[in-house]
Parts: sequence; C-alpha cells; structure tokens
Amino acid sequence: MPRSSNSPARPTEKRKSVRLVDIARKAGVSVSVVGNVINGGRGNSRVAQVTADRILELAKQLNYRPSPTAQQLRGKRSNVFGLLVASAGDPLTSYLVEHLDEEVVKHGCQTLIGNTAVAPGRFEACVDEMTARGVDGIFCIVHSIFPGDRAQLLARCPNTVFYCDPGLADATFVEVDQIAAGRAAAEHLFASGRHRLGFAVLDPASAAGKKRVEGIKAALAGQGRNPEDLAVCKGAPGASEPARPDERSMDWHTPEEVLDRIIDELVIGHRADAIIAHNDFIASALLKQLRKRGVQVPSEVAVVGYLNHYLCEYVDPPLTSIDLRHHQTAKAMVQAVQAMIDEGSIDSPRERRALSIEPRVISRASA
Repeated sequence: MPRSSNSPARPTEKRKSVRLVDIARKAGVSVSVVGNVINGGRGNSRVAQVTADRILELAKQLNYRPSPTAQQLRGKRSNVFGLLVASAGDPLTSYLVEHLDEEVVKHGCQTLIGNTAVAPGRFEACVDEMTARGVDGIFCIVHSIFPGDRAQLLARCPNTVFYCDPGLADATFVEVDQIAAGRAAAEHLFASGRHRLGFAVLDPASAAGKKRVEGIKAALAGQGRNPEDLAVCKGAPGASEPARPDERSMDWHTPEEVLDRIIDELVIGHRADAIIAHNDFIASALLKQLRKRGVQVPSEVAVVGYLNHYLCEYVDPPLTSIDLRHHQTAKAMVQAVQAMIDEGSIDSPRERRALSIEPRVISRASA
C-alpha cells in the first residue's frame, strides 16, 4: 500500500533530487516548457505568465536545485564562488572572509567556503568539491605557511584569484603594499615625536617583513634621519610565528621568552621609543609584557600593530595599527574574477597580474 504524503519519511529512505520532469508532472506541462521557464524563459515565448509563475512556484516548493554539471554543459554560470581559507575562524583573515562574502552577495552570487587546515590533503579535497560543483571562480586566501597545491588549483580553475603572491607565473593576486605599510607606520611615529624605532618581524625569512623594513627605511631617508635609528628583531628558528598547538582551535600564543627577547633587543639594547610589531597579536602580547616589566606605553615606548583586528579596541591601551582595508581587497578580488569570467575560456595561461592595496594607519592610544 502506498505511503500517504503526510506519513513521515523512513529513516533509511534516501531523498531523491527533484528533476524537471517532476515539476512538469505537477504543473501539467511538458519538460521542455519547464526547462525554458527555469533557465530564463528564452526558449518558448508563448508560455503564459500565469503558467511560468506556477512553474517557478512549484520549483520553489519542491526545493529544486539545478545540476551544476548540466549548467556547465549549457554554458550557464552557477553564481557560486569557492572561498578557500585555512580556517573560517583564522583571525588573520576573518575580516576578509566577511567582506568577500558580502561583495559576492552584492553581485547576486554565493560563496562555498572550504576550510583547508583541518586535515592533511584537505586543500586538494576542497578544490575537488568546488570544481565538481561548477563554481564560477575561486578565491584563495590560505596563508603560505599552510600546505596546498596552488599550481594545481590554478590549472583546474583558471578563474582563481589569490590573496598575496602565490609565487606562480600566471597568477592573479591582490596584496597589501607592504612597503607602504612600513612607511606609514614610521611616518606616524615620527609625527608623534618618536625618534628611535624597533621592528619585531620575528620571522627572518618573511618577505612581507623585509618589505616593511624597506618602507621604514624609506621613511627615515625621507626625513633625513639616521638609518641606525632603526633596529630589527628577526627572531629565531622555531619562534618565527605564534605557536599553534592545535590547528583546529587555532590557538595563537606568543611565548613569553620571545616577547622578552624583543624587549631586550629593541627597548633595552637599542633604546627604541617605538616598536612596530609584525601583527596585532604580537603587539597586544607586547603591551602586557612591557607592563609586566615596568615599561609604560605610550609614555616610554609606543607600540604599533598590523591588521587592525577588533582586539585593538580591547587591549590597554587601545592599539594603533595598520589597517589592511579588507573591504577594498574584497572588491578588487571580486572584480578580478568577474573580469576573468567576462573574458571567457582561454587557450594559454594568463599573464601574471598583481593588484596592490594601499594600507592606512588607525591611530589609538598606544602610539
């Protein structure tokens, strides 16, 4: 005996996907009419508006979802973008995730987020899933310290835009101007009466850190100051980044010995009256350690961070920081991938394209 429509579904029963033929039967029309209406109504201009409205309402009631594969075969867009992140909760990119999603929605599309740092091989698995779903493009904002085959990603989805340089000859990427970031921080400190600067980069191999040092030196030269007014604490192997004992929890913690080393080298040794930190998390940890060691901020030493994370407002004193203008980055990334889509399929790799975002200083009590 057939089960009534009001009976609950059996636990082992697999829900079938709704097809065009199912909607056609409900609407009492042919499959071709349903297809033409759902796919834009271009194929049959004789469909009455009342019939088209009924078909669309039935599709909504039945929770119809078009097949990405079928859409690709018809040359139609999925209106979905992949968004690869190390973790959606990563404090270094959480703002950018938010702004990218908002910017995509403004274009009438959606994002499919893939967390890549939770398990080995997850980056490639996320790429597999996104390409199988027929995404229109992919935004990759996974930091370079995390694994993932970026070259294979670009080969499988040419409409990919990276956040920061992935080191690929044919990549399109958006990045913050690191030289401008260093220069802006130094000029702000000079304008507030500081003279001797320290830069806590921690990672000796950090390309971004080297560029920020270049920017600080440019600010020194621009004001005719002595290059020796800058000292750089380059950290040591094993202490180049905040420790993450658990990738899933993303527990960011800077060891106290690292903080003491920064203070010993820059404040005690160099007699710096201002420290520019590699990011807001190191800067906020420095604020606590400086207070613990009896150094007053900002009366004795000013501190500037990098990122303008919301924690800047909750530390004491509130942290001056370099704002990365993630809303501008999101706009640039979406515009770049839209331009790729408009360009259509290509037979040869695209030329390398770098888009630069000018950062700005957000002044607070720490500097």
